[in-house]
Amino acid sequence: MSFEKSQLVQKEFDDFDRVFHLMGLAADEGQQKFMNKLIDQDSVRQFLIAYTYWRSDGLNFSKSLEWYVDPKAVDPVIKSTVLPEDFRKTKFIKSEKGMYLHVYVPTDEGILQLTLDLHKLNAYFWAGNPGTRAYFEVYDANGICLIYPDEKQIGKKRIKSWKQYPVKNNLVMSDYILMEVLLDEYKFKGTFENNRLFVNVLLMLTEDDVRDISNKTFLLGAIGIATMLFFMFLLDIQNRKAKRLRLKNLEYQKEDALLRFENLKRKVDPHFLFNALGSLQQLIGKDPAQAKVFVGKMAKVYRKFLSGDESGLATIREELALAEEYFFMQKIRFVDTLSPLKINVTPEVISLFIPKFSLQILIENAIKHNELSKEQPLSITIEEQEGRLVVRNTVLFKNPDMDAAGYGTKMIAHVYDFYQVQGFEIQYHDADFTVYLPFIHIDSR
Repeated sequence: MSFEKSQLVQKEFDDFDRVFHLMGLAADEGQQKFMNKLIDQDSVRQFLIAYTYWRSDGLNFSKSLEWYVDPKAVDPVIKSTVLPEDFRKTKFIKSEKGMYLHVYVPTDEGILQLTLDLHKLNAYFWAGNPGTRAYFEVYDANGICLIYPDEKQIGKKRIKSWKQYPVKNNLVMSDYILMEVLLDEYKFKGTFENNRLFVNVLLMLTEDDVRDISNKTFLLGAIGIATMLFFMFLLDIQNRKAKRLRLKNLEYQKEDALLRFENLKRKVDPHFLFNALGSLQQLIGKDPAQAKVFVGKMAKVYRKFLSGDESGLATIREELALAEEYFFMQKIRFVDTLSPLKINVTPEVISLFIPKFSLQILIENAIKHNELSKEQPLSITIEEQEGRLVVRNTVLFKNPDMDAAGYGTKMIAHVYDFYQVQGFEIQYHDADFTVYLPFIHIDSR
């Protein structure tokens, strides 16, 4: 029971970490509206009262984003003018107005500082469920109490100490329920890893009770049945809570995938636009009629890039149309160094789904990573094979050590992971590079 309680507590904090991680990704991109949307849609809104994003220039950190849940009633002690040197640890803060915890989340571009109201955090954990059979306590590295079922203990330093750490199988008198409990310590993972988690489990029977019950068979049976039903009830509650956490985990995976997807689009669009405009400039003087066709294709491609479907999926029909339009533009640019695009897909599957932009990404990767020449033109084929779409291209890498499966293919794999569809595969041989895209049926979606 002690271990299961610790796992449930860790899952709660993992839940917080996923929100904080997504906020950090959004902060790197300056997407403050997305950060606030995450807060509004999650349970952290109950105790998260402020955040500050510090962007790094390599040597120093400067404040880039700032938010307070109530700007008119901000406690001055939580405002920061500089990032503390020990930002890798949580920081306890106390004032006349309240008690707070600064949590620091490293990002690719800087540090996201989050401020939690400790009274509200405790209310989140203990509202309606103080935990008399098993309850937990959390302390920071300095022994300051951060989470405890009795709110009066918050902010106080732990008096008891032990000769050995971590604490395991210690029989102690609980200050909370005033009965003997079995005390164990567990190590946190993630953002709160520098804090200490203690789980207390009530010992239901003493040795004297056991001796008395041994003389009363009927009473022993009744207590045994009651205890079994009690444990089944607790197990049912814990299973339901674990299920809710798993469902939330799936939602955050989707948010993570879509955020990475949008970041990828932002990185691809300017590069693609400049190359397309360069090709158009050359084409206008040589072949005005073909230039008009080129502009039409370019408009269709960009309309697809800017579409707002949040599912991350598109039909095979849509993806093939985008692939042909994109390849047409690349053919104008690279001329005889590209062989005609070969497509062999039956009408029965074009209404099924695959990750959005997956064909365009794979065509772009093939062109970007391979040496193009008239003597050995690059060949790309798209065909249907045993419930998967197969994209294959000939190989002549510009750099033999180059990894052809880059960020784009990782994004595609992430979408398949979210929809729990198996069969996404990448194969590389000396002669060709092949990617297998399994179909995603409408019921999976």
